Amino acid sequence: MDFRERVQEGCDQLLQKLADGCSHPNGLSTISCSTYDTAWVSMVRKPVDSSPCQWLFPSSFTYLLATQSSDGGWTGPSNSNVDHILSTMAALLSLTRHRVTLTGAEVLDSEVRDLDERITRATAFLRARLQLVDIAGTDRVGLELLIPTHQRLLQEEGVNLDFPGAQALHQLRAAKLARFSPEFLYGDTPTTLTHSLEAFIGIIDFDQVRHRLDFGSMLASPSSTAAYLIAASQWDEAAEAYLRAAVEHGTGQGLGAVPSAFPTTIFEVVWVTSTLLQYQVMLGDTGQQCVQIIAQYLKDVYEHQNGVFGWVPTLIADADDTARSILTLNLVGYPAQPQQLIAQFRNGDHFRTYPQERDPSISTNCNVLVALLHTAEPRQYLDEIQLTLHFLYRQHNAGRLQDKWNISPMYPRMLLATVLARVIQLWGQGPLSSLPADCVQTALVILSNVLQRTLQDQDPANGSWSGSIEVTAYAVLTLAVASTSPVGRVIGEQLRTSIIYGRAFLEANFDRWGQGPPIWIEKVLYSCPSLSSGFCIAALLTPTFTADVLSKEYEVVMEAPRATLYRFRNFYSCLPLLAAEPHWQLTSALNEAALWYPRLAAQRHRIFPRHNMTADKYLEYIPQTWTLCNAHNGHALEPEFMWDMMMISMLNYQVDEFLESVVGGYPLEKLDVVRGTIRRLCHAEQQEEHQQQTPHGPQPASKIEDTSSDEDGGGIHSRPSEPTPPESPTGSGSNYSFAHIDGILHKFTRYILTHPAVVRGSSSTRRLLARELETFLQAHLTDLTTSQQLQRTHTQQQDHLCNPPSSYFTWVRTTSADHTSCPYSFHFLATLIAYYDQPETTAPHSAFHGPRQHYLAESLCRHLATMCRQYNDYGSIARDRAEGNLNSVNFPEFWEQTGDERKKGYGGGEDDCKRQPTQRSLDAVKSDLMWLAEYERACCLGALERLVAETGLPARTARIVRTFVDVTDLYGQIYVARDIASRAR
Repeated sequence: MDFRERVQEGCDQLLQKLADGCSHPNGLSTISCSTYDTAWVSMVRKPVDSSPCQWLFPSSFTYLLATQSSDGGWTGPSNSNVDHILSTMAALLSLTRHRVTLTGAEVLDSEVRDLDERITRATAFLRARLQLVDIAGTDRVGLELLIPTHQRLLQEEGVNLDFPGAQALHQLRAAKLARFSPEFLYGDTPTTLTHSLEAFIGIIDFDQVRHRLDFGSMLASPSSTAAYLIAASQWDEAAEAYLRAAVEHGTGQGLGAVPSAFPTTIFEVVWVTSTLLQYQVMLGDTGQQCVQIIAQYLKDVYEHQNGVFGWVPTLIADADDTARSILTLNLVGYPAQPQQLIAQFRNGDHFRTYPQERDPSISTNCNVLVALLHTAEPRQYLDEIQLTLHFLYRQHNAGRLQDKWNISPMYPRMLLATVLARVIQLWGQGPLSSLPADCVQTALVILSNVLQRTLQDQDPANGSWSGSIEVTAYAVLTLAVASTSPVGRVIGEQLRTSIIYGRAFLEANFDRWGQGPPIWIEKVLYSCPSLSSGFCIAALLTPTFTADVLSKEYEVVMEAPRATLYRFRNFYSCLPLLAAEPHWQLTSALNEAALWYPRLAAQRHRIFPRHNMTADKYLEYIPQTWTLCNAHNGHALEPEFMWDMMMISMLNYQVDEFLESVVGGYPLEKLDVVRGTIRRLCHAEQQEEHQQQTPHGPQPASKIEDTSSDEDGGGIHSRPSEPTPPESPTGSGSNYSFAHIDGILHKFTRYILTHPAVVRGSSSTRRLLARELETFLQAHLTDLTTSQQLQRTHTQQQDHLCNPPSSYFTWVRTTSADHTSCPYSFHFLATLIAYYDQPETTAPHSAFHGPRQHYLAESLCRHLATMCRQYNDYGSIARDRAEGNLNSVNFPEFWEQTGDERKKGYGGGEDDCKRQPTQRSLDAVKSDLMWLAEYERACCLGALERLVAETGLPARTARIVRTFVDVTDLYGQIYVARDIASRAR
């Protein structure tokens, strides 16, 4: 039997097991055993007539004794510190309660000593771990109730556990309980709180929650059901029977251990079946027969429960299991409708897993969306499809693509890639043709981003992702669905190779399928062999590169011309920064840039008119430089973060054009008026604060009325792109009135200073950015003044200033560096780092902390800005000479003869202004300029290395700063290779 036949046989066996579980009286559960739940089951004591209570499940306690680690904790098989703490707390509670019962002549001293020693080691383990783990900062549902409850129960047994985060954790508990009332549980409204009743010991009357029992369980939770039996005053035979079934028929198979949920029939059945069908795995006769049995089972539940499902029949319904069940039914040809899914779980701008859910789930919204996309008429649900897409776009673009039900980042990435590929397919084929083109373009951008990240994350040594079998299956499925899309075709060969290597890893580890560490989230992490095997089978057998041929109309939106991509790839691969990058990565990043380009081009007239300017060919380079450098640094910037920086890059080019073309010809007295305008606009906030603090209240501003106010009141950051106003003057710069210039500069400064990230920052951060922005604009005017001087003394052969404003060093490090926009842009970047790091908080936050980080960051930025100007000047000597713009080489230092040149008799003398430079001397000047730029580059990188290595800079911030440095460096290298600026006509 060859390997493919073995996989097909394994697929048939898996489906047979699922089909059998549909009719088993105890349901189905293959999820891993839980120390935490087993500990609670081991504490159940049953009263027997007039005799002392008997431990009901001694095998569960024996399991605990057998699995205690040498360090005193219960640490297997999860790698989570929080799991280790919670499991050890529950197990220690069981040890202490069993220790109390060890009295009487029949008890051996060795038993007592053994338990005492175990308790001592477990206590020491917890005290050590609790010192190190920030439990309050861990995003795990229910921990803020479970940990404090166990801490209190242990204290009642004489075990005191104090730890640094206890106060913060108890504050979270108090905040949650402030919104809780026991009546929530005493009533009839379904609630997931029933799954964790142990957290409410001492808070509720357990006799009043008996009606919550369903087939003898408290929402299919062994620990919650055990807590009910322990705390209720009346014994419940149904609950006892449920726990016996969990012990006997769960994964522990009678050895005492129980899973964290039992049974999980619908969850396992629909996840595996829908995965195999959705990824088009070809089933054999046995598999198809099993699918029909499963389909009939799901039809019955669908009709009996009015179109909604829980993870077990009769339990509280949830959007996840409902969506997956509807998907499965539609994939087998039964027209299951999603009306109840929409009615019960739509919540504003997203779908929630449960009615009382506080934080939305990425995977749930992906599952809902994929269910809608596989209905017979998906266009009927266009509103819900768009709503869910935009929710997922926002989560991805803000870097919040971490799911609440699975710890692997690859899991939501797989789900997102799958739905995006389906959306693109249905849009191209017609069923979703009414989706807006920009919505589809965003899907392509995000799919491209997901594809690049996945390819970069593969381990080249063995073809796996994170060395995990299940995670590798997620990744292969991500690549497989991407291969059917336009973004996959762009890098087809690399994609094909990566899939082959990933599948080879799965094949090599076939005998270990379903044996990986737990990555699914419950109270503690768990694994599910049936799901894991299903994902592995799908990853190996799903078809790849099966995309339909698209019409020309759709190709315009979906694909950049291949020749253009290759031309730019060849250009960038010759630049030093990207010379070592794999060609597939350059191609993919350039394709992503092409997808960003229409969005950026739509904003080109948002603030600045572009009359009398040549084509803005720099616009094409802006998304390219950001996507290339972002990919180079492992995608440090979230897409929306990167978009913000693309906009700033475009505006920096445009303000440069505007000031040169409109203000550049102004005499000194008019430039002074513009300087005053800039000063007022950049410090409007401080002026308002000062006016509000005066004894007479705010004073009327002596400003020109803004002629470009936001008509819709939505703010400049929410306005759609707008064309240049038709009444704008179209002649030379002198035709622009001061009022019009004021209005345009007002829109520009307002865009920067009222950006949400800036508004979120501290007042000192906002003032610093305002000062840097003013310095940038004023430096522009200063250089314009110097350029006018250069033009007045300009002759055909004159290339340098006779009366420079300062030494070259002073100018290039101050006015010139400020003119590049790099310093203010760096401070703007810092506000974005803080903003996207903590998007939900309203408290001011800083990217850099302490004198060392701030000083080195400023030093890095100053060297970077200087280098940027020098590279720019190197590449634009001819353009600057033609337009009369100030360039580094206009400073007399560059025309002074070196020792060797003097010996050879090249020019010189006291009056260097009269010297006629030769073509040889211009080459020497350019060589000197490049030498200085390389010096500044080395200083910049040195500051960056010390900032990262010696100041404790967070890794995320370091990667973002590196990306910014690389973008600036890349522009310098582009300037050396070609001049991309626009010229005034």
